[in-house]
Amino acid sequence: MRHSKAIWLSVALVAVFAGAVAAQSAKDGAPGDAGVVPLAAKDGGPRRWRVTAPTGATLHTRPDRAADAAAEAAPGAVLSNMGCDTHGSEVWCDVRPFRGGPRGYAERQALAPAPGPDGAVPFGPNTSATRAAKRAFDAETQVACAQEAGQTLGQCAAGVARADGGDATVAVTFPNGFRRMLYFLQGEFVSASTTMSGNGRVIDWLRFDGMFVIRVDDQRYEFPESLVYPH
Repeated sequence: MRHSKAIWLSVALVAVFAGAVAAQSAKDGAPGDAGVVPLAAKDGGPRRWRVTAPTGATLHTRPDRAADAAAEAAPGAVLSNMGCDTHGSEVWCDVRPFRGGPRGYAERQALAPAPGPDGAVPFGPNTSATRAAKRAFDAETQVACAQEAGQTLGQCAAGVARADGGDATVAVTFPNGFRRMLYFLQGEFVSASTTMSGNGRVIDWLRFDGMFVIRVDDQRYEFPESLVYPH
């Protein structure tokens, strides 16, 4: 009788463990498991995908290999995850380049959850912009800044709201009260908030010797990359 109970307990533990693994795989979209249908990032799924297929991935206008190509994604390319679904016997994911570009459908088997520069694979929505707007900062400091073209760099107050995976929003306030949001995804600067002085998309930036050097419209900003993602 005691032996039967032990067998029953072992079977039950195996079942619980298998269920936990299946639940985690369904959430994560385990690499190479083409049968898993991951959630969209807004619903708790991977925030971004990385193209793992050695030949890259085609972004189709419909979830069908016969559909027209909207774009081609090279091996290693990072794509935003808008959600996946089953079409016929295959799983297709609605994606677009995380820095912007044509949106399309890629085969799930060509993708894996993308880690950020901090090594973390981010899940769920990026809430850094909302938190920054509410001044719910993870850190506050001073950064080098210039508001007008040709102006010498001075100092501005700055606060950062971080998310995992290298996502963050940096709010910079100039001495005259002018404030601008700088948005980062995957550890890269992507855009800035719209203001009366510009739409925030006339940008130029580089990362040099551990520093971000950024131009948005006529403004310039310089600060260490550790402000965005500590490492």
